[in-house]
Amino acid sequence: MDSAAPLKTSRLLPVLGLILALGLFLRCYGLGERNLWTDEAWVALAALEEHPAQVLQEGQSTPPLYLWCVWAMVRLGGPSEARLRLTSCLFGVGTLILIWPLARRLLSPGAALLALALVAISPRLVYYSKELKQYSADAFFAVLALILVERLLRTQGERGWLAFTLAMILGLGFSHPLIFVLPVAAAVLWWELPAARGRVALSFGTLALAFLGYYLLFFRYQVDPELVTYWQRDFPDLASLPAFLQWLAGSWARYLGYFLGDWPRWLVGLGFLGLGLYKLGRGPQPRAVLYWLGPLVLALGAAFLHRYPFMAQAGGVRLMLFSAPLLYLVVGAGVMAVAARVWEQKQMWLKVALVAGLLIWINPWTTWPENLHPQANREQIHPLVDYLEAHLEPGEVVYVYYFAIYPFKFYYQGAQDQVIWGQSCQDCNLTWPPGRKSPPPRLWLIFSHFEDQRWIEQFSQRLLGDGWHQVLNLSRPGAALWCFVPRTRPAITGQLNVVPNPGPS
Repeated sequence: MDSAAPLKTSRLLPVLGLILALGLFLRCYGLGERNLWTDEAWVALAALEEHPAQVLQEGQSTPPLYLWCVWAMVRLGGPSEARLRLTSCLFGVGTLILIWPLARRLLSPGAALLALALVAISPRLVYYSKELKQYSADAFFAVLALILVERLLRTQGERGWLAFTLAMILGLGFSHPLIFVLPVAAAVLWWELPAARGRVALSFGTLALAFLGYYLLFFRYQVDPELVTYWQRDFPDLASLPAFLQWLAGSWARYLGYFLGDWPRWLVGLGFLGLGLYKLGRGPQPRAVLYWLGPLVLALGAAFLHRYPFMAQAGGVRLMLFSAPLLYLVVGAGVMAVAARVWEQKQMWLKVALVAGLLIWINPWTTWPENLHPQANREQIHPLVDYLEAHLEPGEVVYVYYFAIYPFKFYYQGAQDQVIWGQSCQDCNLTWPPGRKSPPPRLWLIFSHFEDQRWIEQFSQRLLGDGWHQVLNLSRPGAALWCFVPRTRPAITGQLNVVPNPGPS
């Protein structure tokens, strides 16, 4: 680095502190505000198990060390939403802190500050710091791996190998996609440190053995056939070259839209990304391009082998969150390249236009409220479960919609002998529990994680037919509780037509 770098960095310290404080606030604010949704709830239910082996068995495809960390949090302080999400929050905060030294190593001070700001306010990185899933750990260990690689490069491979190897062994237990980052790290170290290639081979050979151990002990038992089937459409379409190119273009469009903003805002982000790739590729640290692009290429290779969905549909791009900090690093370099050129011009309108364009792209009018109160997967089923428990009477039956099963099991404290569990989101012709010869006096339906009101109306019609009369319709964001009586007994539950508020949303 040049001699002026420390001075430049010191001038940025107040802004650096403000950005870090903002990012920290966004990641911690409202940590327990949302109810658990379907994917979170199955992790929460696993964390409620008594023994570590049971936790792994119930955790499905969740990495083992992440599961055990959540389990330990529950054992220490109880299963509140905030405590369950605390592990993710800590990884999110760690990513925020670590991206600065990595960006500062690869970029100019101004570009590094822009990269940090993009990471700090990214709705995706903020959201997954407040969700009970392992994706924030994916981002954290990707950044940590590259920081440790840069440290090895800085010392010319003289020290730091033990710390790198141990940290990555730990990381493999928290993050599945770290396996895409490590080969890129190995390639950079092999190329840049020819005198230390023996140490490179020893370190990464140890990591290969560690991954094999994780696979034999954990990963092979966590492969969920339902998930593999679910991701089929997100593996490459090899029917023909045009079909593959169409699939690939759709994948990248989803990726850019997910992390850079909806259409047409992501086109602006794509422009900054292209400039950043050009700037870094011609600069003194071209490996920064490899750090972002290399793991994505390996993830694409895994998709060819049907081992990892590539930029998946239905929000499945979240599995690419490990690449987001490096994406913002490259974009930050592109934004700085434009800003540097514009600031050289004397025309004030160019500077105003640049600032206005950045504001439109970042879109703080929606980014700020989304970061404070995320609407993604906001499924407030808890107050509806509480209402159901307060009003459910003996002899009545509760039908739980398929995608509401896990959160219902987490929040419901009543007896389950009155519960019918949905078998799919296409259930028809409701079958009563064994031993029941006639319809119940009241039938309750509870929903979460559904498309819209119209969808559950059509679903209920298919499920129940015309023999039932609806007497209750309670809703909260992303959740609904309905009650029906047989049309032959319309007077049984008239009092439910007017109901008190079941609780805050």
